[in-house]
Amino acid sequence: MKEKLFAVFIVFVFLAFQGCAGITPPPEGKAPIPLKKANLEAVFEENDGLEVTWEDAKEVRDFYRGGVQQKAKAEKRFREKAYPEAMKLYQSSNEFFDKLLQYLDEDWAEYPLFEGTNIFFFPNLLVADNYLKMGLILRAMGREGPAQGNWKRALSFVKKSFRSERTEWGLSLQQELLGLLGSKI
Repeated sequence: MKEKLFAVFIVFVFLAFQGCAGITPPPEGKAPIPLKKANLEAVFEENDGLEVTWEDAKEVRDFYRGGVQQKAKAEKRFREKAYPEAMKLYQSSNEFFDKLLQYLDEDWAEYPLFEGTNIFFFPNLLVADNYLKMGLILRAMGREGPAQGNWKRALSFVKKSFRSERTEWGLSLQQELLGLLGSKI
């Protein structure tokens, strides 16, 4: 009898942990996380420091930090209109994020990096923003078709982000992308 009770207890504990491990999509009526709290500059600030290279990346947090750092460099080049270099850096950033998204594909406003330390964790929004910027570069180069393709990909990553976190940042990206795509979606 004790063995059966213990087995039922083990199954119950396992199921309870399974339920806790998943992320429940935020309710539609819940207010989005404000832009002043979760934004690109805050993500850059959290991941500034010792540079992570592809060869050194071993853990999820390494791939995230490497992707953010490459994106920060790309943003600087984008503002300087050094488009070929910016494009390479955005692609490098997405390579880091692609690896990470194979294992953890949800965005979190408070991702537990280690005990007592939470960070903004928005790989989907960062990839979406990379595709947005790559599309803007392609448009500037007169390549409207590939630009539209990048913006459609960006929109799909914004939608993935919304499955776990609704942010004003994501909503503003979505609006910008819809404006760029016009009636082509």
